[in-house]
Amino acid sequence: MSSQPTGSLKTNSAFDTKNNTAQPAGSTPAGGSAIAKALTDGLVGLLVGLVLTFASSVCWASENGVGTYPNGIMDLLGGIMAPPGSLVFKNYFLFWDASARVFTNGIEVKNDAKVYADLLQSVYVTHTKILGADYGFSLLIPFVIGTLHARHSLPNGPTFFNQTTTVGGLGDVIATPLALHWHWGRFHLLTAGSTYAPSGSYDRNRLMNIGKNRWSFEPDVGLTWFDQENGREASAFIGYTVNLENTATSYKSGDEFHADFALAQRLRGFVFGMAGYAFQQTTRDSGPGALLGGFFGRVIALGPLAGYRFRVGKAAISLNAKYEFEFADQNRLAGNALWLTGKLQFGP
Repeated sequence: MSSQPTGSLKTNSAFDTKNNTAQPAGSTPAGGSAIAKALTDGLVGLLVGLVLTFASSVCWASENGVGTYPNGIMDLLGGIMAPPGSLVFKNYFLFWDASARVFTNGIEVKNDAKVYADLLQSVYVTHTKILGADYGFSLLIPFVIGTLHARHSLPNGPTFFNQTTTVGGLGDVIATPLALHWHWGRFHLLTAGSTYAPSGSYDRNRLMNIGKNRWSFEPDVGLTWFDQENGREASAFIGYTVNLENTATSYKSGDEFHADFALAQRLRGFVFGMAGYAFQQTTRDSGPGALLGGFFGRVIALGPLAGYRFRVGKAAISLNAKYEFEFADQNRLAGNALWLTGKLQFGP
């Protein structure tokens, strides 16, 4: 999802930069001609537009302030795949309410975003062994509806840009052709390689996008310690995302480190615990489109998790909910996220 204006900015050409006051539209400076006024207004409008472009960009790391990996999507059993021969369907529903507000060069930049996403994932675990590990693969298809309100203004002064945009549709598909699972008693290890395809709706002149218009590649490692006797679990899912250039804007977002984690206790089908994630951009944004240089993004989140697992015939069903509070954010949108997850597993 794009989270900053990418098109032209609305400016007030009647703003007097010398006195910091607004002049009535159509007024002519004393001793000046109509041609001089037009040239002055045009120059002031251009300068204000450049300042606002800087103000809107300085807030964000990664292009438009949103990373590639859907932070928080992994939690329970992050290092475990289903047994060989299993077919798993998962549905993730996400509601994310986030904002960012900064002052830069005397200009206030404020963005508010609300995102509703439904992510459908299918996983198949084969009977094939690779290096002693179970081999599986998956495909995740996201559908997103997002609303962004952006406002740029001078403190106690005129607003230069004030716009709300809503967009919805298919997001960027995530394919994982290789996932390997080893397990040794209570300890489990999962490795995977994923590709993010630029399949989501994108328009460089639109205020908000649900696709990023770039390819990304990501190796992941999942770790789980699970004691079935007492129901205690500790899981982490760690990855490193390498982003390629957005060819429409010549902007290359920096690479990203992310880690999802969960601590949980199970009891008679119920599960309770804490979940969270950490995100840190590791390299600067670059490319001809990154005119203002690179900025490092960061965010941490933590919140409660609860769920219930049961069986219907041969199918195992899991229903989980968690609410994560984001904090320690830097150069990106941040807020609160509600995740509702349903899992249907067929097989052994």
